[in-house]
This record gives sequence, C-alpha cells and structure tokens, in this order.
Amino acid sequence: MNIKRVLIPTDLSEKSNAALASADLFIDSFDCVVDLMHVIPMSKYLGDSFDKIGVPLNMNKDVYPKLIESQRKELSTFANKHIKKKENRGEYIVTIDRKPSDSILNQIDKGNYDLVIMSARGAHFADFFHGSATDKVIRRSKTPVLTMSETMLLDKINNIVVPCDFSEHSLAAIPLAFDMALKFGAKIELLNVIEMYSHDIHGIEPTTFGIDEKAVYSGIKSRLKSYFDDHEDHNFSVVDGDELYEDTLVLTEDGKESSVAMDTVILKSIAAHHEIVDYSNENGDLVIMSTHGRSGLSRMLLGSTTEQVIQHLNKPQITIKPDLEK
Repeated sequence: MNIKRVLIPTDLSEKSNAALASADLFIDSFDCVVDLMHVIPMSKYLGDSFDKIGVPLNMNKDVYPKLIESQRKELSTFANKHIKKKENRGEYIVTIDRKPSDSILNQIDKGNYDLVIMSARGAHFADFFHGSATDKVIRRSKTPVLTMSETMLLDKINNIVVPCDFSEHSLAAIPLAFDMALKFGAKIELLNVIEMYSHDIHGIEPTTFGIDEKAVYSGIKSRLKSYFDDHEDHNFSVVDGDELYEDTLVLTEDGKESSVAMDTVILKSIAAHHEIVDYSNENGDLVIMSTHGRSGLSRMLLGSTTEQVIQHLNKPQITIKPDLEK
C-alpha cells in the first residue's frame, strides 16, 4: 500500500487532537500529504433560534462564512503544531452538515485518499465521533480507516494483529497488514477466535476434548494459500515455518522477494469480539481487520458491536472494506 494522501477528520476537541497527533508516525514513514477536515454539525434549529431572539443576521451571508473561517484557522493551527513539514500539509476543509459522516464520506469519495485517520473519541460534538459518525464512515468507506483512542501512544509498531476467519472477506486485510509490517519492521499475528457455542466451526468437527487447534491452524493456512492462488495479482505466498503456528508471508515483485514473519494465534471464547479486544490490547501495537467476515467475525463487525470494539481498543485499528461483490 502506497500511502500518498491522507484525510484526517477532527472535531477540534483536545481529546480528538491528542489522538490524531499520534498520526505523525504514518506521516513521517510514508511522507504523505495530509488534508485536515472539520464538519460543523449545524442544527436546523440554529436559524430558528436567531429569528426568535431577533438577531439581525443572515445565516448564509453572516454566520456560516465566519464559522467556516474560524474553524479553518483552527485546522491550520493544528497542522502547524502536529505536521512538522510544510510540504506534508494539504488542504483545510470545513463543511456544514447535519450529518458529519455524509460530508466525510463525500470528501473521501472525491479526494482519492489512500488512508483516513479518525479519532475513536471526540468531545464537544459528542455524536461526531462517539460511535455514530466513525461507525458510519467505517461501514461505508472504500478507503481504509485508521481509528485511534486518546490513550494510545504510537511510538513503535512491532506486532500487527489481524483478526480473521476462513472467509475471503476477512482475508482481504492481509495485503495491507503485510505492507504495514514491512514498513515498520513488524510481524503479523493472524488471530482466529473460535466461538465455543457456534454450530459451524469452519467445517471442523469438535472432538471429545474440544477443538483440534492443529486442524484449525492447518485449515487457516490452506485457506490463505487458496486465497492467494485465486488472487494472483497480490503475488503473495506462504512459506511453512519450522515450528507450528510460525510461518512467513512472502511477496514477489519484479523478481524480488520481501518477507514478513507471520504467526497464527487460535483462541476459544464465548464471544469473539471480547477475545479480540482483550488479546489485541495486551499483545498488539496495531490491529488491521476487514469490515466483513462470517460467523463470529461478521457479527462482531456489524451494528453496535463495531462501536464497542473501537471504544475498547487502546491500540490503533485499521479497518478495510473488502469488495463484497466478489
């Protein structure tokens, strides 16, 4: 993944800016241009309020332009503080919308971005980030979305956790994880969580003593190899390691090979999303996951559970939307 242009929506709150300031690592590593965006979630009642108190102001001519100019100056101040090089500072985009997520998604569609970085939590426009807007952007954005909490310190990335099941949709996150791991000198951990009360555990029959983890591990590798065979444009291959659960992911381009260590972690849980959050918070530096999967993973990433995962992760998370038509 070649990250050249990044969009950072911010609500200009202290919490939001504290988290987004951690994006410096991505800016420095990829030498990308960053556009900053702020959406003023204007209530339809604001104009009525001015009319009731008799303020002689025209919303379109007086209030909106001043609001936009004020917020643009704040974006400029934020950029000067957190984006060191002037050449990495792009546009300062301010819009007014009753639905901030719509403005963000429209900008993503027309901006040709490689990555969107959003805070998982905001402040003075609480619903801007607190689940609703972030969740909608993650669901609908065709561009990968990196979300972070204010407690995250992104000093160094050593371990990238990729939650996956046997579905093609969940495996779509692997190429991006490889690029990130190669860039940061990290390893990948494929995390597969078996829901103990699921009736369909990847087609593998439970044994008397529970799930055969070696069979699950073998199935994951076989599915991953088949995925790369079906998507030859990726040019990836899996090289078996000397030890169980420890393999190597290899990319071949222009006759040259690059590789990343890839471990497989298999856990059992009643609820997949709880295990993913707990494991990632304790062991991961970055989580990369598809927005769609099957069984436990699909339930984890749809509806209110998406918000729960983002809210409880103290580590940065990149979500990628696979091509659902394939």
